[in-house]
Amino acid sequence: MRQRPPLRHLLPMLLVLPLAHCSCQRHADDPTVEIPVEATLAAGTTAGADGIAPPAAARASSRAAEQAASTLHAYLGALPGADHGRADAYWAGGGPGNPPDDAVLRGITGLRGMRIQNDPPQALDRESPPRAFEIPVHLRLDTAAGPVRMQGWYRLRARVDGQGWEITSASLQPVLG
Repeated sequence: MRQRPPLRHLLPMLLVLPLAHCSCQRHADDPTVEIPVEATLAAGTTAGADGIAPPAAARASSRAAEQAASTLHAYLGALPGADHGRADAYWAGGGPGNPPDDAVLRGITGLRGMRIQNDPPQALDRESPPRAFEIPVHLRLDTAAGPVRMQGWYRLRARVDGQGWEITSASLQPVLG
């Protein structure tokens, strides 16, 4: 019969093995870890099942969202003026329709100031970069009658000629209380 080696020789090796493994393991949140883009996704592809998008596509999507939000802010900045024609030019078709989707905002008189806050634009399509966004907004209007709060959203799409963004629809409601 063959004799087994004593466990006391095996025990130190078993204790050292986990320590060696932990000291060499890198964590995803470690800033020194670099993963080449080619290792995650090939350039020009869309996000995979794990949700990782190539940096160039992510930058283009972020830039498109910023440009759409900037267009919305420019529109809202032009709206309080007496000449609604400048504001109407931001809409697809040259105007907001009749009645305007944001008629409640357009109908406010005695507007002295407006504070605009928007939540991050939400892509409405799967293009890369997106060609349509819904942008949630929160408005605080200073009027002669007192402050008014409104919330809702605007939908914007890339212009057909590729020269900026245009508003396609809106929904605003006064916030009570």
